[in-house]
Amino acid sequence: MRRNFTLPELEHKLDEFKGGTLVQISRQDYERLFGLNDAALGRVRNFARSHRCTASFADTTVLFRKHVAAAGPQIEPLGE
Repeated sequence: MRRNFTLPELEHKLDEFKGGTLVQISRQDYERLFGLNDAALGRVRNFARSHRCTASFADTTVLFRKHVAAAGPQIEPLGE
């Protein structure tokens, strides 16, 4: 993504992608969008979950990976 994008732009990008797609943002953009305090990690995890993604952290980047939708019907566990 380009530098200095907005949170709504990131949301739109994540919503339009298909399962397994990666979006990489810089650590600087992560800090600008989600902050540096103790609650930042919780904010990014909730953000990722709400867009059906998983966030992974590296030294200089944060990766959002879109969840892959399950193929076929869901299997329900048997009751006891």
